[in-house]
Amino acid sequence: MSRSSKGISEGPSSARIRGDGRAVDPGSPDEISLSDLIRVFRRHRRVIAASVIVAFLLGTLYCIVKIPLYEAVADLAINPEGSNSLDMGDITSSLGGGGLGFDEKLETQVHIMKSKSLAWTVISELRLDKQPTFAGDRKFAYFGPLVMSETPDQIEQTSPARRNALLSRFNSSLTVQTIPRSQAVEITFRDANPALAQEVVNRMVSSYTQRTFTTRYEDTMKASNWLSGQMVQLKSAVEESQANLSKLQKQTGIFGTDENDNLVLSKLKDLSQELTDAQADRILKEAQYRVAQSGNPELIGTIVPDSVLPVLRGQEADLKRQLAQANSEYGPHYPAVIQLANQLAQVDKSLQKEIADIQERFRTQYEISSGTEKQMQAALEQQKQIANDMSAGLDQYGILKREAESNNDLYNDLQKKLKESGVVASLKAATVDAIDMASLPTKPVVPRVSLVLALSILFGLCTGTALAFAAENLDTLIRSPEEIEGLTSIPLFGVIPHIKPRRTKQKQQAGETDMEASSEAILASAFRRPTSHASEAFRALRTAILLASAGTPPKTILIASASPGEGKTTISTNTAIVLNQRGNRVLLVDADLRRGTIADRLNMPKNFGLSGALTGAGNWREVVVELPEIPNLFFLQSGLRPPNSAELLGSTHIQKMLEEWKAEYDHVIIDSAPSLLVTDAVLLAQWADMVLLVSRVGVTSRVSLQRACKLLQTGNARLSGIVINDITAGDNYGYGYGYGYGYGYGSSKGYYSDDEP
Repeated sequence: MSRSSKGISEGPSSARIRGDGRAVDPGSPDEISLSDLIRVFRRHRRVIAASVIVAFLLGTLYCIVKIPLYEAVADLAINPEGSNSLDMGDITSSLGGGGLGFDEKLETQVHIMKSKSLAWTVISELRLDKQPTFAGDRKFAYFGPLVMSETPDQIEQTSPARRNALLSRFNSSLTVQTIPRSQAVEITFRDANPALAQEVVNRMVSSYTQRTFTTRYEDTMKASNWLSGQMVQLKSAVEESQANLSKLQKQTGIFGTDENDNLVLSKLKDLSQELTDAQADRILKEAQYRVAQSGNPELIGTIVPDSVLPVLRGQEADLKRQLAQANSEYGPHYPAVIQLANQLAQVDKSLQKEIADIQERFRTQYEISSGTEKQMQAALEQQKQIANDMSAGLDQYGILKREAESNNDLYNDLQKKLKESGVVASLKAATVDAIDMASLPTKPVVPRVSLVLALSILFGLCTGTALAFAAENLDTLIRSPEEIEGLTSIPLFGVIPHIKPRRTKQKQQAGETDMEASSEAILASAFRRPTSHASEAFRALRTAILLASAGTPPKTILIASASPGEGKTTISTNTAIVLNQRGNRVLLVDADLRRGTIADRLNMPKNFGLSGALTGAGNWREVVVELPEIPNLFFLQSGLRPPNSAELLGSTHIQKMLEEWKAEYDHVIIDSAPSLLVTDAVLLAQWADMVLLVSRVGVTSRVSLQRACKLLQTGNARLSGIVINDITAGDNYGYGYGYGYGYGYGSSKGYYSDDEP
């Protein structure tokens, strides 16, 4: 048989633990499936339920203890700019912090509503310091009636500490916030007395409106009084600047309303324009004169389209053609040829005369245009000199003129504002409109019972889930078969359900104790209850054992465990029973020489057993007992505890016995001691055909399982599979029965107790 379990995980450091406690190979994706989450929730459902219940009870207690608060709401429309009619302009806006944007001004008004001065005004007018729901305290920390401390008759007599406490309580109950994308502001106030909450909000609106009116009126009147004192000085400044301007006009000869609009500059501008026109005309005349001087009739014809040059050139061309034709026909001395030559000479003479006339005409025009340009240039230079002489006076004129205009405009504007200031003071203050005044609230806003309870349940659920995952990650015990598959590469041979002990009437009548009845029933459950889920599980384990190796089924099967209390004895006994049910001769050997308990739990008489056979006290055949109720199922008990059990199990005698057992029986089931406590199982494993490692849900730790696998794989051991024990209905693995037994290794009587299953 080939070994099927060469590679296992190297320990916790080589694996990641998933949400259900299962190790995952480092190379695989670190994912948590829905089934893993459901398994965690099912396993820790009591913790989650307890967290939800505690949180719900705390939420309920909060709703009971918390004083109900009512909220009154009022909406205001605020225009921080005030009225635009008969406004004082920048004077009053600068007094009120002008230059800010609309949002900043609106936030300023919100800050004023939250100010301590306005809050104290409301507290003083309503005497909130005498209202139990506002100024009172609980008799005990969170329980008991509201208790009022002594308050003075006059609000001004309130101590600074008490004043600060009242203002702090008022601000904590007050909320002022702007409504987005609007000029509206919402004011809310919370109190246990709904009528008081309504009255506070409405008084808050009226106090703020009155404060706004008073502040704006005082600012406007301050500006008006200041302007009255400045008007006399400003009038004198206007008269003086106007006189200086008139004097400078007479000295410089500047006439008109603009320093840039006078006779000298106007004439200079006109001369500059005329010079530009004269230069353009001279350039044109010069170009025409140059073309005429070329003597080319074609070019001259382009500049004088109304001349006779085109006609003369046409006649010349026609006569040249006729002369050439006649000369070729009659010769140069023919009379007609001579006549044509004379006509051609006459036309050429007229053509030259016309060209000379045109040249003379363009020469005359060019000379006149050039002379005009020179005259305009001289006049412009003369006018520039006059303008330069007056430039110093123009600069001073501009300064005085602007000063006179500025003083005059300021004087006229302030005189107008001064007359309107009385009306403006009232209009400027009208910037607050009450959209909705506070109405009497009918339902408390705190506590919101449904929301508090819903959040309590949600908080409890989240807390319970967090505790469940924390407990899952801190749990080092194996909780499901999937964990074993993730921890090792050794195949899972069987899953044994939780076996619930049951006493029969026959056992009760025989006077057996509960422990005796339970031990025997569990130990032989495959025989006592053949139709149970446990029996089916053991038969499935039998099938896995028989099919584990091709050809010949294993003869010797060693059942081992990592630690005590994992149920290997129960697995060994029931495996022997189901193998016997196939008609095979089966030998069950209790090889736990240190604390074998099968004989006691089956009520078998004591004999020297396996330990005696190994020490030479007798032959093993003498002490093998066939179970009376199960034919062909033989049992060899462990015998007395020897002082050197490891040496006995490691000797050649056990190897010889194994060969004899294999020859006489179809299957040999060996129940060994825990592999992590003693080396007995490791010594026996090298001779067995198959080794099965038993682990128990909720008992075996991951580290123990890995260490046991490593130990049993040393030497020539054939660790073929793992059997997981004690699966309950809560583990969601298809079985619902329950165990009721457990090892007791480590007790004063030995490393496990007598009632080990």
